[in-house]
Amino acid sequence: MTNCTVIEEGAYIAYCTAFESAPGVWEPSILFERKSDRAHTFVQAMRHKIPQKFSARDDAIHSALVYAVERAQAGDVGL
Repeated sequence: MTNCTVIEEGAYIAYCTAFESAPGVWEPSILFERKSDRAHTFVQAMRHKIPQKFSARDDAIHSALVYAVERAQAGDVGL
């Protein structure tokens, strides 16, 4: 099962995802895109995986959201 929340922060769009890798084990990741690239057919993106695992989906999503905001505000997303 997967859960995704999309946010816009600064010059980026971040897709914050939590997927259940095993029953009761949630792993967060974030896919960053530049807003300006949305006008193109091919959109470059960079995925960040958070190595920590969570027992609750909401905790995994929250961790991904906090990470995404911090990285986007710093402009350190790898694009």
